[in-house]
Amino acid sequence: MKQHGIERQTLSVAVIPVLILALLLEGYFTYTRFADLDKALFERAKLIVRQLASSSEYPVFSGNQGLLQQQVDIAFSQQDVNSIVVLDADLKHLAVAGGTLNVRERTMFENLAYKTRDLISVQEDHSVIWFYQPIVATQIELDELGNGHAQNPPRKTLGSVVVEIGKDRLNGEKLEMLGLNLFMLLLVLLTTMLIAMRVSRRITIPILEMSHAIRRIGEGHLGTRIGGARVRELDRLAHGINDMALQLYQDRNTLQQRVEEATQELRNKKEEAEKANFDKSRFLAAASHDLRQPMHALGLFVGELHSRLDTPEQRKIAHKVEESVEAMSSLLDSLLDISKLDAGIVVPQIQGVDIDAMIRRLVQDFIPVAQRKNITLHARCMKEMVLSDPVLLERILLNLLGNAIRYTPQNGTVLLACRRRGGDLRIEVRDNGIGIPLEEQQNVFREFVQLANSARDRSKGIGLGLAIVDRLARLLRHSLTLRSSPDRGSTFAVTVPRVFGVDDLLAEPGFVSAGSMPKHDKLDNLRVLVVDDDMLVRTSTAGILESWGCNVSVGESLEEVWKEYSESHFDLVICDYRLPDGNGLQLADRIREHCDIPPAFVLVSGDTSPEILLAVNERGHHLLHKPVRPAKLRSLILFLLKRREGSI
Repeated sequence: MKQHGIERQTLSVAVIPVLILALLLEGYFTYTRFADLDKALFERAKLIVRQLASSSEYPVFSGNQGLLQQQVDIAFSQQDVNSIVVLDADLKHLAVAGGTLNVRERTMFENLAYKTRDLISVQEDHSVIWFYQPIVATQIELDELGNGHAQNPPRKTLGSVVVEIGKDRLNGEKLEMLGLNLFMLLLVLLTTMLIAMRVSRRITIPILEMSHAIRRIGEGHLGTRIGGARVRELDRLAHGINDMALQLYQDRNTLQQRVEEATQELRNKKEEAEKANFDKSRFLAAASHDLRQPMHALGLFVGELHSRLDTPEQRKIAHKVEESVEAMSSLLDSLLDISKLDAGIVVPQIQGVDIDAMIRRLVQDFIPVAQRKNITLHARCMKEMVLSDPVLLERILLNLLGNAIRYTPQNGTVLLACRRRGGDLRIEVRDNGIGIPLEEQQNVFREFVQLANSARDRSKGIGLGLAIVDRLARLLRHSLTLRSSPDRGSTFAVTVPRVFGVDDLLAEPGFVSAGSMPKHDKLDNLRVLVVDDDMLVRTSTAGILESWGCNVSVGESLEEVWKEYSESHFDLVICDYRLPDGNGLQLADRIREHCDIPPAFVLVSGDTSPEILLAVNERGHHLLHKPVRPAKLRSLILFLLKRREGSI
């Protein structure tokens, strides 16, 4: 439905009733006036006919046509008379003025002559009126018997008078009157509209101002105010809107002040939290550095000890020691992973990942762990390629699978399966273990939270696995979901985008499948320089390297190394990051400047602070955090030597 403005509707309310009333009155008065004009003409014509018929009685009776014509000429001179005809009893013309009767008119009046005696007959059309009046002889009543009663003999018709009256003047007056009335009607309507518009603006203009002001107030301009109106009710409404705007302005200022205060308070708390987190990272880095030094040396000593033990009892004790070292190293590694992710130095290397090969490899690694608890481990693989970082994605699945086996009771079941979801692949880890209550499902992703390990049993982990999974999933932008209920198990799911055209991707030169890395395990006669300010660490590192067949030189500072070995050539340098007179990066820069073929360089540190991680990452060096497992150190050495040989 079409909508109209308030000004048009107000004008319609004022004008339409006036228009209807004016049309009714104008129609009524016009009709009345037209009727009066018609009646006046009719009466005047009847009077002319009667006078002429009365005065024509004697001339017609006596046959005096001159006198009759004279009377006819006098009557013809009257206004609106078109013609006059005086007829005898045989309807012959005795006197004529203005024109004779035509055949149609003569026939019409012959019929009237037989029907009427002394009555006036009228015939009319749109332009003229015909009046017919018989001329009757006047007779005197005589009372022959003297008793006062007289006989009225029939009156004799001597002739008739026909007068034609024209309506042209009357119609002209009607048209003139109608035009004047229409003009007056239009004038009244215009005057009414002007008055209505002037009066309505006293209402519409304030209402439009209020509408504009309310719209501005709705847009947030609370300083908008409305002026007074001449209409009392609208003036009250304007004052009410102004009061409302003032109240809203005050409330907004109050709310804005509260928001600013709350924001400032949150900002202060955020800064405090960031400072506390920074202090925690520094404390964690410092504490881990102090712990990693002896742990690193202990791990290397245990590795060297294995090669020098002979009896099973000695090897059993050494194995127990190695398990303890492994547990402490695992804790420190998890803390290091959290520190790296919080520092933001982990950069995902997104590429095509063969998810089938990854799942099969994980299942093979966890089968012995599952068998020890008599847990059935199933896998449902798919020949699919996904886009992700292979190392980080494998770490996510490794942590989820380890948690599932750890918290599933004996004789339970764990399932690692893949499901297609449009353009994504959903990787699920399901178990029928203890489950997680709904109210705790967000807390399990926090650090050191273990719902079913209040006694802090080390065999059930340390509570950092899911925290690392959550950070890695957010870093990779993979959706991580949890569905669980107590005593019915849990389902962790990671959604990864699929790669289409797997055959082409597998054929790319940059794609290396599992197990295709070349092996290089010859360390005999390898010239190695070990630099560390801790004598225990230097001794343990040198001992394990010498047990692998390397020729090892040691130093404790930059000055000593540069003084004693500046002319020596090494294949590998293993250097602690923190030295008494500098750091390992400075030694790496010096070696690179003075050697045509620089040796492979490995930095070792017990400090996990973000600054060190960023600095080493920017230089492109490899950093191992203490304690370093002998197998991990050997693997990195072989990798660096192979790459160095390829670049020579």
